[in-house]
Amino acid sequence: MSSKRSEVAQELGKFLQAFWLELPAAAARNFAGNGGGEELRDAGWKAYDAWISLTNEATNQLYENPSLGSVAGRTMETALRIQQAGSALASAFFGNLWPAVGLPTREEIEGLRTEIAALRHEVTAPESGHRTTATDHRFVTRSADGRKLVRHATVTHAKTQDDEDAAA
Repeated sequence: MSSKRSEVAQELGKFLQAFWLELPAAAARNFAGNGGGEELRDAGWKAYDAWISLTNEATNQLYENPSLGSVAGRTMETALRIQQAGSALASAFFGNLWPAVGLPTREEIEGLRTEIAALRHEVTAPESGHRTTATDHRFVTRSADGRKLVRHATVTHAKTQDDEDAAA
């Protein structure tokens, strides 16, 4: 345990030296024009690396503690039990609320989606007499009332004298 504390103390010493001594000195030299930006950048990276090493070592030491592991395990179990109880209460409350408000259930929504998909398939399914050419990607079918349904089509109208008179 003392070796771990000494490792954390060593990392803390490295961080303090890099952050409080080397970084300000490099910034002062850069500000005075005596040093290049590269020296300041290197000092900043050294301080960053020392900080990462310090936090990594402190975290490793913290997680090696068996009492922390048991506390974290019990906390997780308790949180999961609370979540399970909350889910049961919510389903009991909202399970009775949905029909009272008149909102559809999941099964009803899924049934509607199935019906919509069947209708879409029925509308887009070509009749036996439909024609397509190699460049014609339109779907032509007839509805139940005899109307011609064309999907993905461009319709052009020939101009007539009546259209020109109406525009004027």
